[in-house]
Amino acid sequence: MQDNRPCVLQGGRGTGKTTVLRGLSYQGLYALHKKSIVDFDQEKYIGIYFRADTNHVRTFIGGGLNDEIWKNIFAHYFNLIISWEILQFIDWHRKESLSDDILSPYNCKLIGKALLIENNCDNFDLLIESVESAMYDFQSTINDIAKDSKRHKSTLLGYPISIITERAIELSQFKDKMFSILIDEYENLENYQQQSLNSFLKHSTDFYTVKIGVGELGWRVKYTFNNEELLNDPADYVLINIEKEFAESTHFNEFAKNVCQQRIKDLIPDSEEYSIDSVLPSLKMEAEALLLDIKHNSLLNKLNDIPQAYRDKIEHLSDLYKFFIIYWAKTHDTNIINTIQDYANNTRSWDTRYDNYKYDMLFKIRKGRGMGGIQKYYAGWDTFIKLANGNIRYLMELVYRSYEKHLMDDKNILAPIDYRLQTLATQEVGKKNLQELEGLWKNGAQLTKLLLGFGRIFNVLVTSDSKVAPEINQFVIKGTIPEQTNEILSAAVMNLAFIRIQGNKLDDSTSTRDYMYSIHPIFAPYFVFGYRKKRKMEISEYEFTNLINNPKEAIKEILSKKNIQINEINEIPEQLSLFEFYYD
Repeated sequence: MQDNRPCVLQGGRGTGKTTVLRGLSYQGLYALHKKSIVDFDQEKYIGIYFRADTNHVRTFIGGGLNDEIWKNIFAHYFNLIISWEILQFIDWHRKESLSDDILSPYNCKLIGKALLIENNCDNFDLLIESVESAMYDFQSTINDIAKDSKRHKSTLLGYPISIITERAIELSQFKDKMFSILIDEYENLENYQQQSLNSFLKHSTDFYTVKIGVGELGWRVKYTFNNEELLNDPADYVLINIEKEFAESTHFNEFAKNVCQQRIKDLIPDSEEYSIDSVLPSLKMEAEALLLDIKHNSLLNKLNDIPQAYRDKIEHLSDLYKFFIIYWAKTHDTNIINTIQDYANNTRSWDTRYDNYKYDMLFKIRKGRGMGGIQKYYAGWDTFIKLANGNIRYLMELVYRSYEKHLMDDKNILAPIDYRLQTLATQEVGKKNLQELEGLWKNGAQLTKLLLGFGRIFNVLVTSDSKVAPEINQFVIKGTIPEQTNEILSAAVMNLAFIRIQGNKLDDSTSTRDYMYSIHPIFAPYFVFGYRKKRKMEISEYEFTNLINNPKEAIKEILSKKNIQINEINEIPEQLSLFEFYYD
């Protein structure tokens, strides 16, 4: 991010895009340098932050004007805003440094003319005052501009910014530096506005570069004023996908640990050692099975009905492994004795099979409404990292909720947080974010219904006693996807209901890569299914939309393909009773 190449920082809400961009602004860097102007001046880049505020950018639409006219009006607005921010920086630096060169009268007049300011701006103070006045005049008369656009004067997009950055870099205090125009929340821009700022990025100069923060799928238009001129990575910019970068490395773990530990350490005496790993302990699968009371499971108790000689063959195994052997016999229509003998004869292949299935087995120990309490544990720092999926906001929610329950239970802040409390915290975070979905998009209720539908499907699949492949928690829509469905999918990804994964295999009919989708892992504890990216199922576009229009029928139809019994579909987990109306 700190070089002269344009850059696009992509990620969902809470992944830290705004934190990064604000950190790169001159205000952020000054704070990072502990407000030392000497240290700040060692930086090679001067960050100018601009947030695409929805309330502002949406004033540049409608009013009987077409996009071509609005492009010119928006260009002038953007030029004014960025120019004023740059002048604000120059003024701020002058006051901090006390020994700065100032813009010459000629340069001040030149900048004023480039911005179509009628006042005679022959000194810096008058220039900054005139630009500020012009900016507020423009904002207060935007509705009148829409009524009579022919009277409105407009400036060429980027031209005043090019002049002001060039003249600023000539000042001795900014020699060999470069401006970075930091544009945040790019997804809020209208399509024609994205097209305009794409052109601004494409034609950045030697005096400034452009850094963009945008939500996944929020960059809808990737061409410039020339519709045939597409922006390409890496020719025109560098794309950084935060979630992908974090997912494919240990960076998120390290970053998140630093953020969380630093905040919690402020509450702990300096003499005390603190590690978030030890406070949020993980739970091994065999130990979790014991917490889930596997010893009293009716399936495991079937061992009491077979001869002691066969029980002895598996006596050394964990209860979870024994449970798996009996489960395998049940789902493959064979008796337990023959299955145990097969284990004894082919132990190595059974060990491999168990490794593939043991996580899945945890969901089958306690299930259904009649089984109270926790049906699957979600605990440990490593688990929280996976549930957050590169989203620092989600991770901090998980840690906060866990500590809230821990401290309300009168426990020491340094003591390990109980597995049960951690799990309840993860369920609360999932429920909270599910309830907030409806307000995040114009058709947010559709996203809520989809999440409720797929969450239930994945829960039934993982808890079912039918012969089903383990850990199915992804889906792919086969066939042509209509524009309306694509819009829903995009909104689901942008608002973190779903995550999108590029498939590995080429589709024979289209020669393009399929996209797979899964529910964001943060919701896994609430619906009770596995967060690990494993196996996918195929659904039709009709089945997808039917989860919105007729969820009960759609859920049954999708699960019937997996030979799921109707009674398994009806037994919803206790915590889903809030949404029972959706499933009935």
